[in-house]
Amino acid sequence: MASQTRNGGSTLISISRSGDYVVRIRDKEIAVHSAIPIEGTRFLQSSKLSEPLATQLKFVKISQPDVSEESENKGNDNGGDEYPLELTSQQRVICGSENRISVWQINSLEWHANIENIEPSVTSVDFGARDDEVLLFHAWSSKATIFNLDSARSLVIKSPKFCNPSSQGHGYRPRTRQLAILLKPEATDLLTIHEAYSYEVITKVVLPTVDAQGLKWSPDGRWIAVWDVPSNGTKILIYTADGQLFRTYSGPKEMESVHDLGIKCIEWAPLTRRNPNSELLVVGKYDGTVELLNTRTFTCSTTLSHTFQIDTQSPMIWRERMSPEGKLEYAEASSSSAFTTASSDSSNLPRGVSTLNFSHNGEFLATIDQTRPNIVWIWSLGNPITLESALVHDHNVRNISWHPRAQELLITTSNGTFAVAHVWSLDRNPVIAGIPVGRSEAGRYDVTWVIATARDEPETFWFCTPDDAVLGHVTVGNDGHGYFNMLHSVSKGDLMANIAGNYQA
Repeated sequence: MASQTRNGGSTLISISRSGDYVVRIRDKEIAVHSAIPIEGTRFLQSSKLSEPLATQLKFVKISQPDVSEESENKGNDNGGDEYPLELTSQQRVICGSENRISVWQINSLEWHANIENIEPSVTSVDFGARDDEVLLFHAWSSKATIFNLDSARSLVIKSPKFCNPSSQGHGYRPRTRQLAILLKPEATDLLTIHEAYSYEVITKVVLPTVDAQGLKWSPDGRWIAVWDVPSNGTKILIYTADGQLFRTYSGPKEMESVHDLGIKCIEWAPLTRRNPNSELLVVGKYDGTVELLNTRTFTCSTTLSHTFQIDTQSPMIWRERMSPEGKLEYAEASSSSAFTTASSDSSNLPRGVSTLNFSHNGEFLATIDQTRPNIVWIWSLGNPITLESALVHDHNVRNISWHPRAQELLITTSNGTFAVAHVWSLDRNPVIAGIPVGRSEAGRYDVTWVIATARDEPETFWFCTPDDAVLGHVTVGNDGHGYFNMLHSVSKGDLMANIAGNYQA
């Protein structure tokens, strides 16, 4: 997902989902940076924003890269395990206020289109099914508006259930791009499915829900999962792509006599060469458990619990600590000591599994339970399913991100003292590397892997703060510590003064 941060109204940073571009807007100037050098530089272009957009700017979004048909077929032949696909460079960037939108070609900052006289109180701006569409959500869930940039036409979908940009109230079907969206025109939840690009209604379904919380398409586009409010217990409705109810999941049968706290989040397993169809749906519960559903019957096959059992097969537990040299590092910890100390900033957080994140090939699942929000649990989804490792930190975990083709996990925490990246890898001990950016007192750090990294090059990522984004990769020194090799800094890049170097916590 694109990362966007703001600080005092003066800086906006947006990173594309694939990590190929970063846009930074500061003091009315927009600058574009590329993860891959173009003609020898990662700083591509800058331009001044016109008034009044510059002083009222609220949204910055980068479109997803298009994938050529030849490249897509190549990816299918490799079963989705091979990255990167050949991405086209024709991407666009949206800059918007509450009543005006401007769209540019990202690599040249050539103006493409303006949308003016928009009704105020826009809460969310993004690209639609493709980068010639702009999708707006308006306050109070009054409507969603889709603008076609080529035809200059617009259409309206009334009463979307959610207008918050972080909600999961709509989604585009993979590949064919039909839109599924939750509506709430009156007292009843509706699911509508719309044709791609024309947005004609394919079907409208009255949902048997008390208060639907979101929807998610399966990666193969066969299923739409809709989950209900936690107070109604466990309830997931599985619909086909044309809106037919296929299954209703209400939790394991053995839990029928137990008070059900309901669902907090869900996630589909990714597609791979071995699994070209979606075969697994995982459900994070408010009681701190994770239920794994097979998609043949949508019944629970396994339940994971965030409790640690001490036995001879105990996994590797790593705890963040300060070394004698004053550097952050991971150290092996016994299970008894690792789980006794709670995070220093975990007070008053609601219980429940807040994060479900699959590795690229679905062999590992990383989870976070808000009972201990400073711990990342890493599960191996083999037969049998086992806890591979647990990483215990001094602060709440803010962001986790699996590498797009390796069994490697990036972690950031809400550490307001040090800006660091935590890296867990299947082939080596986990490490912590300091990042050369100004610290965020609120611990606002985000990470995004660069998908288009060549196979013979180090795996790079963007580390983003409210004011800056740096590009680099982590290496492990002879001393076993992690070091960050900086390739580019967005703030320094604006001044054409990038300095590479190694950094450690």
